[in-house]
Amino acid sequence: MRDPLTDCSYNKVYKNLKGFSQNGENFCKQVTSILQQRANLEINYAKGLQKLAIKLSKTLQSTKKNCLVSAWAWVSEGMKSAADLHQKLGKAIELEAIKPTHQVLSVHEKKRKSLDNEVEKAANLVISNWNQQIKAKKKLMVSTKKHEALAHLVESSKQTVTKKEKQKLLSKLKKSTEKLAKEDENYYQKNLAGCATRLKWENTLENCYQSILELEKERIKLLYNNLNQYTQHISVFGQTLTTCHTQIHRAINKIDVEKDIQALMEETAVSSTENKSEFLLTDYFEEDLNNAMNKERQESSIKSKLLRLQKDIEKASRDRAGLEQMLKSYSSNSAFLDTESQRITAALMDETNLKLDLLQANSYKLSSVLAELEQRPQPNHPCSNSIFRWKEKQQTHSYVKISRPFLMKVSRASCGGQRIPSASSAALLIITGSNFQRLVWPSSAVVFARLYILSKPDKMMN
Repeated sequence: MRDPLTDCSYNKVYKNLKGFSQNGENFCKQVTSILQQRANLEINYAKGLQKLAIKLSKTLQSTKKNCLVSAWAWVSEGMKSAADLHQKLGKAIELEAIKPTHQVLSVHEKKRKSLDNEVEKAANLVISNWNQQIKAKKKLMVSTKKHEALAHLVESSKQTVTKKEKQKLLSKLKKSTEKLAKEDENYYQKNLAGCATRLKWENTLENCYQSILELEKERIKLLYNNLNQYTQHISVFGQTLTTCHTQIHRAINKIDVEKDIQALMEETAVSSTENKSEFLLTDYFEEDLNNAMNKERQESSIKSKLLRLQKDIEKASRDRAGLEQMLKSYSSNSAFLDTESQRITAALMDETNLKLDLLQANSYKLSSVLAELEQRPQPNHPCSNSIFRWKEKQQTHSYVKISRPFLMKVSRASCGGQRIPSASSAALLIITGSNFQRLVWPSSAVVFARLYILSKPDKMMN
């Protein structure tokens, strides 16, 4: 079965960042392990040096004091001082670098597991809806075939059966019609629900991407702080350690945290801002021109489905017009300061455009079949090059690739390939007089608006 998640740009960017984050975590663990070994060496060396200083001090006590003995006493005191310095350094590394790093890595690991669980859960919903659509389609196809066979039997036996038998057949046909309508609506609703599950998954990927990015920034700052504290402790050693420290100090002076963070952003950036989302289109038994269905019923059934789609398209178009008017009012009124309403409206515009694209693609596909049945020229639509099909177990499935706004802050580059010129975009164009104003909404606003839509769809769309 085709995987609806493979080609998603959000998914690719999230996985790339996870790989980068894993490398950073491994580096941090290795550095922490080395610091622990260094701390152990310092503490053990301090213990050994302290023993030697005590031994030398006892030896001097049993010796007659003179200038030579006094000089050796200073040597003993020097050993004690050096032992104290090494002891303090080892303890400082443990308390100020190793312990905080372990705590941060532990918190990061729990956070990443939680984020991965959220992504996996949302992805499972997308796959589940995808499979439910195919299952509902298969069930509808079987029911339609049975209904057509029953309808054919009723028509062919009108003159050959009794009135009672004819009444029974008509009753069966009525029940079959009701069952078929129920299964058809169920299939249609599952297809529309694919939008919500897909958006929820992409929003989850975006939120988790930003969360992991913040963890990486925190890790970079933690390593910088550890290195800075390490060099401060080393600085208290004498001239012998100062020579070695100078090189480290020069390197530290060259550190630019913001530059490292910028490097992180460039490392994890993608080469394209284009995001193509795949949605299953509705496939009906009536679309098969080689089936045994009566041509008149075939045309009538397709027209009824087109009428349902047209009503939804008109409603979505009215919703979009209303949202455009609201955005136009926001842009023309500089005194309007309710940014939250503007963000929700912009998110609703993105949602409405996506729904309109999917409805128009379904309508175009059915219109093409109807035109062929009625021997009329094929209709034209920009989505014609974005509809694809694949066969699986003697069934043909249709899906459409719809270009979506890529809301993550990544590098921009061109990307080839056919796509629907969707009204959705990262920026909304609002016409005011003869001027165009571009309103750019942050990703967090769109995420909030999408979740708001999922919770109150009827209120927001009416």
